[in-house]
Order: sequence, then C-alpha cells, then structure tokens
Amino acid sequence: MKKTILSFALLGVCSIASAQLSTRENQDTRYKFGGRPVAGDMALTFGITINNTEIGGKTVPAWNLFSRGNLITAKKYIRDDVAIRAGIALYRDSRSIKGDVDSIPGQPWTNSAYEFKSAQRQYMFVPGIEKHFSSSNIFDVYTAGDLFLGFGRDKSIDSQTNTDSQTSSMTKTTPYTIVGLGGVIGVNVFVLDLPISVGVEYGMSAFWMMGNKTKVEVEEFNGTSYEYFTVEDANNLDGSAFSGNGAQYSSVKQKYMRMDSNDQVRMVVNIYFN
Repeated sequence: MKKTILSFALLGVCSIASAQLSTRENQDTRYKFGGRPVAGDMALTFGITINNTEIGGKTVPAWNLFSRGNLITAKKYIRDDVAIRAGIALYRDSRSIKGDVDSIPGQPWTNSAYEFKSAQRQYMFVPGIEKHFSSSNIFDVYTAGDLFLGFGRDKSIDSQTNTDSQTSSMTKTTPYTIVGLGGVIGVNVFVLDLPISVGVEYGMSAFWMMGNKTKVEVEEFNGTSYEYFTVEDANNLDGSAFSGNGAQYSSVKQKYMRMDSNDQVRMVVNIYFN
C-alpha cells in the first residue's frame, strides 16, 4: 500500500515539473545590430594614421589620435547615404625678447639693446564628403574624397643696437601653402546596438606645396641693407644635395609635388550622436 501511495506521489511531482518546463520562456540572448546612422546624425571621428604624409619637410596633420598637431574631425549625414566631414588643425608657437643692457654697470656686452622674435604657425582645413553604398546594419562600405588646405609661416627677427644707437638685424620669413586631394575607400563595422563603428580607410592622395623659401632681410650697423632668398633641404631624386642648396638667391621659385597610392591608410572609430 505504501509503495502504491509513493508511486502516485512521484507521478504527480513529475507531471507538475513537466508542466512548468513546457511553459517556460528562455531568455533572449540575441544581440541586435542596429547602430547605423541616418540623415541628421553626426559623428566624432578618431583615426590612427598608419603612414603620415610629408611634403617639403612639412608633415601633413594626421587624423585625431589625441596627439598634438592632429586634426580634430567630425561628420554629419545630410542623407542616409551621404555625409559631409571636416577636420581642422591649428598650430602656433612664438617667443619674444626685448631689453636694454646699457644702464647696468659692468656689463660684458658691447651693445646697448637686444631684440629677438620667433614665431611658427600652421593652419590646416580638410573638408570632405562620403558616399555610402551598403544598407546593412553590420557592414558599411563607402568612398570618400578630401580637400587639404594648409597655410603656414615661420618668422624670426634677431636685432642688436650698439652704444652709438646703430642697429644691426636679420629677419627671416618662410611662408608656404599646402594643397592636397585625397580619395579613400572605407569599411565600417557597427558594434552591437551601440552608436559606435570601427573600420579602416585606405586610398591615395596628391599634395602640392608652394613657397617654402626663406626671405632674409639684413640691416648692418653702417646703414647698409639688403635682402636675399635661401632654399633649404633641396635634394635630387637620388637623395643627394642639390648644388644650389643653401645659396643666396636674388630670386628663386620652389614647388613640391607628391602623389602616392596607399599613403592615406588609417584605422577609424566613429561615435555617433544626434
């Protein structure tokens, strides 16, 4: 009798357990991929440039990698498949010293006053546009074009005045302009349902530099003044120094041009917002 009662009890427990398992809903562990931006969305872009471009001894600023001199970059989607993007870099470093020394007894200096000024500056603006082809919420394939506009100038003044109030000075000024065109192909991968994508861009560019010659203005104690131009780092294609490198020119023109494939290669992270 006891065995019969125990058998019915076990049968009831199994029936209840079976009913519970048949009505249980498993937790949905599927992840969504839906962070694709649409018209009106914006993004901050951070890029790790693998190979920096240099022209005429000047490095073109890389994309934002939280380092000094990098571009600050962002983009905005004007259509679901078109985005405009831009980067900007501003640099200036200057120092100025001016003083009189003739009123201090026991000075070893033979002059009465000195003046020194030095300033370097570079401004770079890079507008661009992207055309996106894939509508997938996982992979995003696009092509982009960039225009590089850069302006810079290095200037220094070294002046001294003697006890007869005569001044001798040398002023050096080196202005330059950088213009470039870049075209890249890019691939983005969206990270889960987060407003983040990671990807790579690669392509080619062409850069031109105008100027980058130094104008030297000289004033001597006797009142004589003259000026000339110098060209630094002028090398032949084989790397040997140009025979006129460092010469004092009465007039000179200099142009740089560089074009290369896969010199615009960077890893990119985009953080989207609206």
